[in-house]
Amino acid sequence: MSEIKRNNGRRHSKKQNLSKSRKTKRKGGRGVLKFILIIIVILLTFFIIRMNENGWTYGGFLATIMGHNSKTVDKLDTIYIVVTGESQNLTDTIMVCAYNPKSNNISMLSIPRDTFIGKNENKATASDKINTVYGKGPEKLVEKINEITGLNVKYYVNIDTKGLRELVDAIGGVEYDVPIDMDYDDETQDLHIHLKAGYQLLDGNKAEQLVRFRHNNDGTSYPTSYGDNDIGRMKTQREFIKVVMKQVTKKGLLRNCGKYIDIAKKNTKTNFDIDSVKDYIPYLVDFDFENIKSTTLPGEPKKCNGVWLFVPNKKEINTFMKEEFMNI
Repeated sequence: MSEIKRNNGRRHSKKQNLSKSRKTKRKGGRGVLKFILIIIVILLTFFIIRMNENGWTYGGFLATIMGHNSKTVDKLDTIYIVVTGESQNLTDTIMVCAYNPKSNNISMLSIPRDTFIGKNENKATASDKINTVYGKGPEKLVEKINEITGLNVKYYVNIDTKGLRELVDAIGGVEYDVPIDMDYDDETQDLHIHLKAGYQLLDGNKAEQLVRFRHNNDGTSYPTSYGDNDIGRMKTQREFIKVVMKQVTKKGLLRNCGKYIDIAKKNTKTNFDIDSVKDYIPYLVDFDFENIKSTTLPGEPKKCNGVWLFVPNKKEINTFMKEEFMNI
């Protein structure tokens, strides 16, 4: 009988120990859970505070997860980039783009490809056009543009027009109001432009026709009020870029981001270092495309020594750069 009592006592003691062990584990589990919840609350509070600083937008979300705060943007300078468009080793587009993350403004300045870069207008030749520098490499072109504008541009992006075609097709076409009837053929470049004026959906092929058009087969061009020949073409290019940027962000940007990046990789050459510009991305995401300003380099078309050139007005350029382009 006493043996039975001892066995029962041991069982009872084991049950008590097991019960105590379970209670201790439960208490320990609750302690860990409470600690995790406290950490989550702290992180959530921190996240909400940062989101309030950065704004409750997609750009604000990106800024928050990148570790930005309300003072980050104050440390970012205006970024300048030379953008060129290439087709068959030639360029129809030379442009300087500036982005100020503080004001969230973008300015685009077209540089006419016939811009005079020589020393003496009376001895000018066709090789005194800035377009000839393009053939020597993007670094040389950036250097010459800095000389003309007084800027200190470091970055360049060269875009093959094939990339423009692919991008426009990737977003399902671009709705655009073609300003005039366009009818031009150049067998040497295999370039054929045939567009009717009016609001329409342009695919990639028609988009390329639009941005490369300068004049018709009969010599007519854009009306003077719009800006004829190269001036008109540059205006159309800037306006078309605005529309493309708007529609890219509207038509499933996040869903198609990978596709756009692949197109860019295949069709662009750049000295862009993503580490140098990644902090600008959250602010660009929320960019208001109505804030884009665009114009052409101050100057005038002029016939010099039998060659048609675009002669920059140095005085107007200096004023424009200080008061407008560098002050966006």
